[in-house]
Amino acid sequence: MNLQNNEIILKEILPKKGFFFNMTEKLRIVFSFFYLGISALFLINMTSFFFFFAIFMFGTGLYLAFFRWILRYSDLKNNYYIITNERIIIAEKSTKEILKEKKLEEIDQINIEMNNKFFGNIIFGEPESIFGRNDEPFSFFKRSGMNFDEDKYVFLSVENISEIIPIFENLKLKVNKTFY
Repeated sequence: MNLQNNEIILKEILPKKGFFFNMTEKLRIVFSFFYLGISALFLINMTSFFFFFAIFMFGTGLYLAFFRWILRYSDLKNNYYIITNERIIIAEKSTKEILKEKKLEEIDQINIEMNNKFFGNIIFGEPESIFGRNDEPFSFFKRSGMNFDEDKYVFLSVENISEIIPIFENLKLKVNKTFY
């Protein structure tokens, strides 16, 4: 990993191998199992004409209920996070290759979702809403639908967030804290 001129690493963070479930994730889990159940009923009861549609729905239900968590666990196992005086970085642990980065001046707010043990997620920007906004492309009929988009710049499963908050405050970034 190459740092830019005058760039200093302020904090390196290894994510914990566990998940933090906020209320949005809990609702998504309930909806994903509901969707999986409905798609299983379609798969069992459909005629051959709708069979491929039912297979697609069932595959989507499996992904939403189970496989997206496998991918998320893989990210936790293979990534680590870096805060510098100029940007935040999500890098691969073994190769030190930068996967995602965002300059600090591009961050308008930081949303921290944590429990009383200061374990949680750090979201750079506005968190994804469970139902989204009307102008988002996932919406069905302009007002309904479940949003399963992941936040693009997020530090997942971070321990000891209370030690990280002062770093962001010293960098003069707006920090919003939510306890679950």
